Order: sequence, then C-alpha cells, then structure tokens
Amino acid sequence: PAPAPAPVSEVRTATRSRFEPDTLLTALVGLVLLILGLIVITRAGFGGPMATPVVKVLGFTHTTTLGLIEIGLGVCLLLSGASRSRNQGMFFGGVLGVAGFVGAVQSSSFHTSLALESSMAWLAAIAGFVVVIAALALPRFARDTTTVHQA
Repeated sequence: PAPAPAPVSEVRTATRSRFEPDTLLTALVGLVLLILGLIVITRAGFGGPMATPVVKVLGFTHTTTLGLIEIGLGVCLLLSGASRSRNQGMFFGGVLGVAGFVGAVQSSSFHTSLALESSMAWLAAIAGFVVVIAALALPRFARDTTTVHQA
C-alpha cells in the first residue's frame, strides 16, 4: 500500500485596496475651506457684530460671518470625502459652486455683511464646480487580492 499523503494546510489572506481620487479632492477642498474659516474667526473674533471687523486672510477680506460659512461648507465637504460619498460631494460641491458664482456676480450685495471680494467668490465657484466634475467624471479603482500560503 502507498503511504498516505501528508495533510496540507493553507492560509488564505484576502486584501482589498481602493483609490478614489474624487473623494481625495473633495476632502482637500473641504480641509482648505475649514482651515481658512478657522483662521478668519480666530482673527476676527466674536467680540462685536458679525460684520466687523474685516480681516485679510490670504489676501482676501473676510468677516466672522464669512468665516463661519467657510467652516460649515469645509466640514461638510471634508465629511463627504471621508465617507466616500459621491452624492454628498456633488451636493456640497454644487452648493459651494453656486454660492461662489452668486457671490462673484453680485459681490456688491455681500460687501457689507461678508466683505466678499469677487475674486474670492470666483475661486470658491471654481473649487465647487471642480468637486462636482471630479465626482461625475473621475473613475474609482478597486483591487481584490487573495494570497495563498502553504503551511
């Protein structure tokens, strides 16, 4: 009789890696807005009316109100990126884009309350629309790998 084969044991390891460039971009725009807003409210403070004082950050004028808006949208975009949600990224990117566009073409309406400059509003509009376009157009990559080791 032939000898019985030795039992073989194997260890399987499964890994999954994902790369989602749209969520990275969404989170990056959110982080920049959040930091910008925090710097603004740190400099402007809450000691008086929300429309004064007017402070300059990165060469643009801001009020505490504008800083709080930047913080709010920044947090929403950052959380959208962290949760990897295309829909949330498109929504909050759209909000930023439309708000920036309205602020850019109608900056005189927001000069007193937000000290909003047209150039800053155009940057916000472009950033918002880039987030939306990235969510719609950029592919997401996933790779599943299984490794089998003989023990």
